Amino acid sequence: MAWTERDSLRPFLFVARLFAWVSAVIVMGVTAWAVTKVDGYRVVYPLVIAALTTAFYIPAMIVSTMRRNRGYMLPLDIVFSYLWLAAFIFLAQHVGQQNCRWFASSLSSSCTRKRTAEAFSFLAFFWTLCAMCFEIFNFYFSGKEGPVGMRTHAEKTPHPEGGRAPADAPADVAQPAA
Repeated sequence: MAWTERDSLRPFLFVARLFAWVSAVIVMGVTAWAVTKVDGYRVVYPLVIAALTTAFYIPAMIVSTMRRNRGYMLPLDIVFSYLWLAAFIFLAQHVGQQNCRWFASSLSSSCTRKRTAEAFSFLAFFWTLCAMCFEIFNFYFSGKEGPVGMRTHAEKTPHPEGGRAPADAPADVAQPAA
């Protein structure tokens, strides 16, 4: 089989989803630690989105490597890109008078956990957005090439005598003149 434009997108699609998944795992770890320290939707929301991304992007990574992928994960990428954007906004906002204290366990790491969660939530948004763009290109190229598995054949040449060969006869056997 020939290597096509759609095939060249598969590694990029896989890498984008892998990086989004890794970013989600990091955000999930940091925000899970913060949930034990504070109770509020600004920390719980990114935790839930990270957990959902971790669960849904494992099959999405598998599908992105398949040859028959024709843009099936595009709705997932659209939804999660907006969810990650909202998670980034929640983490970037200041939490009243507390600022970074609810992420800090000591004075030396006052805002590092909060900034880590913000940075990786933005990276999860960015890689989900990249996966969405690659999936759109994949959908475009899969429609351009025709259905997967169908080969395009050159038009068959007509029979030399103008008649049709019997169904069970090879193509090079001439049919008797009538």
